[in-house]
Amino acid sequence: MKARPTDVVRSGGRRDRKDAPSIGTLADALVAGAARQPSLSLGELLLLIGDRSFGAVLVLAAGANLSPAGVIPAASTLLAAVVAFVSLQIVAGQRHIWMPRFLRRKTLSRRLVEGTGRTMKKWSRWLDPWLTRGLRPLTQRPFDRLAGLICILLAVPVPLLEFVPFLTNVPMTIVAIFGLGLLVRNGFLMALGFAASLAVAYLAYRLLTS
Repeated sequence: MKARPTDVVRSGGRRDRKDAPSIGTLADALVAGAARQPSLSLGELLLLIGDRSFGAVLVLAAGANLSPAGVIPAASTLLAAVVAFVSLQIVAGQRHIWMPRFLRRKTLSRRLVEGTGRTMKKWSRWLDPWLTRGLRPLTQRPFDRLAGLICILLAVPVPLLEFVPFLTNVPMTIVAIFGLGLLVRNGFLMALGFAASLAVAYLAYRLLTS
């Protein structure tokens, strides 16, 4: 029987494990979920991702902006809205992503989900060994909320930056760093995101005051 997605996407009873998750374990979850049914709704997809859903969605949204799809008119603005929507829930202290019913019911084909999982599995073979899981406290409160707030601030100017080709890649790259840090519980990536945010803020200040 097909599972019914809930208003708040839950982790299916799983708790955060003491061992940090990896891109490989997330890829395995996607492939296994796709193998059980012909299609998956967005609600069910986030159910598979569980407690890692915030970081995963940030990575996917920012990654899409950095891909060729990011040059489509208004695409960056839409992706920035997704980033702001998810980041606001991080700041609010939500444990799992909430999304409207009509979005939860949107379905993805089994082929797309399984293909994404297999591609991520290939990446994980060389990414996971380099994603050292140190500085774990930087992925927890209050630093995760601070990262969410910064992601909102980074998303706000994107609609204006979209008029300059590729300029939106700057804030979205930082969003991707934060998302990956939350996804794999990597404090070093979080520290890199904070440092990059300070550098961008300083440059923006110099440009506005010069």
